[in-house]
Amino acid sequence: MIIKNLMSSSQPQAYEAGSSFKPAFLFLKPEQRRALSALYGYARAVDDIADNEAAAPPEKETALADWKTRINALFAGAAPQSPLEEELVRAAGIFFMRKENLLLILEGVGMDARKKEYVSFEELKCYMYRVASAVGLSCLEIFGWRGGNAPAYAENLGYAVQLTNIIRDVFEDARLGRLYLPLEDLEKFGCAPASFKNFIYPDNFIELMRFEAARAREFYSHARNLAAGPEKKKLLCAFIMAQLYSDLLDKIEACGFNTSGPRIRLNGFEKLRAVYRAWRYC
Repeated sequence: MIIKNLMSSSQPQAYEAGSSFKPAFLFLKPEQRRALSALYGYARAVDDIADNEAAAPPEKETALADWKTRINALFAGAAPQSPLEEELVRAAGIFFMRKENLLLILEGVGMDARKKEYVSFEELKCYMYRVASAVGLSCLEIFGWRGGNAPAYAENLGYAVQLTNIIRDVFEDARLGRLYLPLEDLEKFGCAPASFKNFIYPDNFIELMRFEAARAREFYSHARNLAAGPEKKKLLCAFIMAQLYSDLLDKIEACGFNTSGPRIRLNGFEKLRAVYRAWRYC
């Protein structure tokens, strides 16, 4: 497994460069920013393995198994073998990050490497918990919130953000042979799975997307309610992440869920507005 163009630990790579979450990094202490950057770099590295169209499924499985071996070895005291591993070890040591969350992320991207569709929403939640909620749990360790409502907060926000991604990328994912929208939902709204692969908007597409968007907003609302308390001040970065994606969901809907063309993104002003909204709430 080769991770290219990584800098030495004395000049840590900003792995989050280009990320939608980048505005949130600006409000962290330097060590938190460095740790979150390492976490993002890890998640990006393993996700890229699953998304590699040139690699066959067995090759992907081998690469992900290598990462699992390395994570277990690092947490057992083995020496890092790359700058990214060095940054992960540093972050885990400072913020007492749990190995289990990093392994859950690996399980999630492993599902991407072998699974192409989901029958029910409950089945999809199992996937989203691994690729999104587990990331949130690691983030909360870096932010300093572990007990109380922290696990439920990470779970709900992970579902909300991942559903937003699924809504935005439904046609792009279909091009890769994946359909994350539950088949039970497609049947409910009379949408043929093959339509997405052919970049055709099926009948009742808008109704289906509104249904999924409402579901995502429920998770955003649940997450916000769970964070109302004394821990709130630790979570500005999390609130910014949530606001960025919640505003993105609003923009996607305002654009009529027209997602088969260029990817819908927040512009600079919209990102600043999201940061301000999160800051005011915190």
